[in-house]
Amino acid sequence: MISTISKTILMLLLAVVSSGAVAEWINVSTDESGSSIYADPATIQKVGNRVKMWVLFDYRKATLDAGDRIMSIRKHEEYDCKETQVRLLYISKHSGRFTEGKMVYLNDIPNNEWVPVAPGSILEDLWKYACR
Repeated sequence: MISTISKTILMLLLAVVSSGAVAEWINVSTDESGSSIYADPATIQKVGNRVKMWVLFDYRKATLDAGDRIMSIRKHEEYDCKETQVRLLYISKHSGRFTEGKMVYLNDIPNNEWVPVAPGSILEDLWKYACR
């Protein structure tokens, strides 16, 4: 069984390897507040009807989450192109834009539950991009 320290080290290594600094982010959507949502096409992995992709939410204004100032969120998501659903596999929240600054939250959830993609949502924009 892997210890908590080993899991933390592994997650940090994954974060460094898939760093936003080397990604070529493509703007997929912009929300009503002017915040941008990006996808990294180089990370797209298709297997059957499913696609995995890294995404980045870059906020125009900071949001507060459990007392921490958040300016960007990086996610690894899996999209089911046939069933129009998505699940979150990994999330990290950062104090700076484009994942710069301090990482204030990290969670690896490889067996997360599937949720339906709501029509007209930013999630639908990402689903359409991944499943195109």
